[in-house]
Amino acid sequence: MPLPPLSEISPTGMPGGGALFAPRGRDDLLAAAEARLSEAAGVWRMRLLARDLIGALGPAVERALHDAGLPARLRRVVSVRITRGVREYGSCNIPRADDGICRLAFSGHLFFPGNAAVLLDVVAHELLHACLPPGEGHGGMFHRGMAALNDRLGLHIQVYSEKTAIRQSEALYRYKVVCAACGHAFYYLRAGAVVKHPSRYRCAKCGEGAFEVYRLETIENTEA
Repeated sequence: MPLPPLSEISPTGMPGGGALFAPRGRDDLLAAAEARLSEAAGVWRMRLLARDLIGALGPAVERALHDAGLPARLRRVVSVRITRGVREYGSCNIPRADDGICRLAFSGHLFFPGNAAVLLDVVAHELLHACLPPGEGHGGMFHRGMAALNDRLGLHIQVYSEKTAIRQSEALYRYKVVCAACGHAFYYLRAGAVVKHPSRYRCAKCGEGAFEVYRLETIENTEA
């Protein structure tokens, strides 16, 4: 079935669709995303930006895959979630009961000024999953689709994003353990033994056994 004609402006008002096949269109979308990232404090704003990027990128992703002879029907995105993930930057869940829909999630640590290009790549990565057959994962069809999107849309999608894709800060962790003797800090995502029983351990740097434990503020998971 042929795809409908591409418009130049997405339903969200951001540059999208056919415009993204031209360098100027991609640059305009990056600029629009970057402007929004400067205001993206809070989960609600992050989720709204993610939804707008899905609306802008989705039709162009479909067309590029269609032109490459790959499955091109983007599943209906029924929810967008912002997570506090530090290892998984994005995910696409396709329910077994209805593979015509999908649920997308993105790490809140992607949303900071200067990271628009990386954010676009991660969103496009998950939209590629949302077009391909369930269970394809990062197989051969995914690699063909990734190459097509990178070539046609000027993206830099990778199978696994670099660690620099997310904000490197204390916000990635939930707990900070500080040695009272030398001041060296250790960060943990989960409340393991060191966090729960710091008196049982010694500092790996100075050998002393006096620690102070702090609970850090993190991005909470929020359903759409």
